[in-house]
Amino acid sequence: MSANRIALTLAAALLLSPAPSRAGGRMEPGLWEVSATVELPGTASPPPTVQTECLSQKDVDADPVPEIDKGACKVTDIVRSGDRVTWKVDCGPVGKGEGELTYESPTTYQGWMKLETGGTTVKTTLRARRLSGC
Repeated sequence: MSANRIALTLAAALLLSPAPSRAGGRMEPGLWEVSATVELPGTASPPPTVQTECLSQKDVDADPVPEIDKGACKVTDIVRSGDRVTWKVDCGPVGKGEGELTYESPTTYQGWMKLETGGTTVKTTLRARRLSGC
């Protein structure tokens, strides 16, 4: 699997998970827009991926980080501190990395993930905002 494909897979895992969950109960349910930008050193980066999803209160209260575990990668060292969540990810022989989400307000969060694979570091930047109610 290419570094680009792995980075996009990890970004999709976060995009598809209800990421606002561990923000101390201050995140609002509703229609969220999440964009992911992948940076590939030495190549043209793909355009940002944007997805919208309606999150219920149950989604907002769920734990997002284990969603990444459903694929070929395993999440470890999850640390929650205030409005910030950090973790490490191990994708076996494909690569290893880390990530962070920061909840800025009840209606926005941002974050990043880095994956080292095949001697290359792929960085994915995430930005999310609540658009409206569902």
